[in-house]
Amino acid sequence: MSIGGSGDIQAQRTNVTLEAMKEVGKDTAKEVKAEQRTAEQAAQTANTQTAFKAKTRKLFKSLKSRAKTVTRLMKMKEEKRLLPVQRIKDSAKEHSQKNSELKEKVLQLLRERIKPGFDAEEIKETLEEFYPDPTLADDALDFLLDTTEGELHQQVQKTKDELNEDKGREIQAGRNISTEARQAADKGLGTPTSLRDMYRDITGNPRDSNTLFGELSGKYAFKELNKVIKFLLHSLGSDMKSKGPSIPKGELHRLITETRSLQAILGVYRFFKKRMGLMGKMFGKSGLSMPKKLTFESMAKAFMSLTGERYPSSDKVLSQAKRLGIEDWILAKIIAFSQFRDSIREVAMSQIYRSLQHRDDILLAIIEALEDLEDELEELEEREEEEEQQ
Repeated sequence: MSIGGSGDIQAQRTNVTLEAMKEVGKDTAKEVKAEQRTAEQAAQTANTQTAFKAKTRKLFKSLKSRAKTVTRLMKMKEEKRLLPVQRIKDSAKEHSQKNSELKEKVLQLLRERIKPGFDAEEIKETLEEFYPDPTLADDALDFLLDTTEGELHQQVQKTKDELNEDKGREIQAGRNISTEARQAADKGLGTPTSLRDMYRDITGNPRDSNTLFGELSGKYAFKELNKVIKFLLHSLGSDMKSKGPSIPKGELHRLITETRSLQAILGVYRFFKKRMGLMGKMFGKSGLSMPKKLTFESMAKAFMSLTGERYPSSDKVLSQAKRLGIEDWILAKIIAFSQFRDSIREVAMSQIYRSLQHRDDILLAIIEALEDLEDELEELEEREEEEEQQ
């Protein structure tokens, strides 16, 4: 019984051991599974961290690349904004080198004033503020064409087309004589624009040499007249030789002939300038003072006014006395008109007088005026003698 009892006890112990081992096995399995899960989680975490790091690196590279792209684009935008400014400066320099009258700074300022959206009329008005000279305006439009695009460029072209249609002759005349105008301006005869304007006026509105000389002598002093005449002759020659004359060559040739007559008229001035000393002595011997109006220039103008008369007469000769400031003195008139008579022989006939008959008519009118004055002087002297006797 005791043996049997101990066997039962042994069997119970064995069962307990087996159960314990099973429990241990279960616990071990749980631990293994737990460790596996932990390992899997750790692996997943590691993978996640690795992926995150890779993604972060990729994102960082992407952001860095984008930053570089943005910087590059901003730089390109800045360069694009600055490019037209530099192009305008370069174009202004180029056009200024072609024409020294177009100053770089002025061209740049003009371009700043020409805004997007301007139509042809607005461009024209703005342009005239800067360049009233049509030749310079046409050149400035070439600059604007080089520095505009799109619709504004088209409006600039329209402005240029209209300007050439309205003032084509004036533009061509100014361009053909630009060198002569600048050279004359350097000699103090005016600005290049004013000299071009004078040339345009003379070629566009022809007049005879006498009328023209009267206008020029009213504008320029005697010492400058020779320079002005040379400027006109050189300009006419340059216009004639150009590929595109501003007016027909036949008309230019006629104007050259008329302008050469101006040189003959200048000879009239020189004649009276030489005679002023003699006249001063004659006035002194007669007990007279020479009026301030009586100068070689006023004498020349009075004589040329007389030669411009189609039908000269003694009355027209005598009417010049007031112009000379000697209307109250008979002797003064005789002295002055005697110089008129002598100048007839000194002046080139073909370039001053209409014809030989015209010259003779003027001479006869002067002689008749002198005879009338001598008769008047004789009568005055007789009256004075009679008054003394009484």
